[in-house]
Amino acid sequence: MRLSNYRFAVETTLFSSATLEEALESCSRCGFDEIEIGLTHFDACAAIVSETLKLRELLSLKGLEIAALFALPGWKPFSRVKTSLGLSSPIEGDRISAVRQMRKALTAARRLECHRIASELSGDMENPSASRRSFIKSVYELLPGLEDAGVTIFFEAHPGDFIEDSFDAVALLSSFDSERVRYNYCMAHTFSLGHSPKEIIENAKAILGYLHMADTLRPERIFFAPTYTPKVKPHLHMIPGEGDVDFKEAFASLEEIGFDGYLTIQPFSNFDDPVRAARTAKSRMLRLLADLK
Repeated sequence: MRLSNYRFAVETTLFSSATLEEALESCSRCGFDEIEIGLTHFDACAAIVSETLKLRELLSLKGLEIAALFALPGWKPFSRVKTSLGLSSPIEGDRISAVRQMRKALTAARRLECHRIASELSGDMENPSASRRSFIKSVYELLPGLEDAGVTIFFEAHPGDFIEDSFDAVALLSSFDSERVRYNYCMAHTFSLGHSPKEIIENAKAILGYLHMADTLRPERIFFAPTYTPKVKPHLHMIPGEGDVDFKEAFASLEEIGFDGYLTIQPFSNFDDPVRAARTAKSRMLRLLADLK
């Protein structure tokens, strides 16, 4: 078992009720040296220079490094308003605006000396063909800037995106044939991705470089109003080991492919006790890894 291959981080969104400085302090107290900057504390797609410099200063004061910036064009995190379908929007004006926003996130990443951006495919699940065309066009427009900055975007297939199936997402991302476009497997989305953890990891091994770590129940075990069927399958972000995702299978598969990327904790279903959630999630992952033969 190559524990040294794994890098652990926690996403600051877990501490969404705290200020940015308080969230960073909590991350440090929970035993993390690296963090993913979530949308609740820093909007990389709209951040001005002073906000970016403040974040850099706070990270230095707390002795923290950035695993990744989370950036989602078309979403205003502080008002929780969706303004467009992002890089995959079939509406050309919205797509162009989303590319501009992602370039701003890329500038923020450079100022923070961060080499990874986490994002989602987004788009319109009712119009996947047009969304695919828009996504491809957007990524090709972003590639020169990514290459120049040495920044990689890790896209996840989120429930409700124009692609939900992991195999389809990997095929699309692989088509760019670029080290700057890779896959992020969010384990809380497992039951929307169409395959088992082992299948997902083995299929994505060539471009898998980042994982969001959280558990969930199978959608049929999550209660929702019985008077309608939701278009997007419900999911949770629980502490690993408290839901139905097979983490033992996932870690064994990561070992088999020689994974050497990030495991970033996201147990957002525990906003009421984030410190316990972060510490428990990390200790359980370490125990699972230690049990591998």
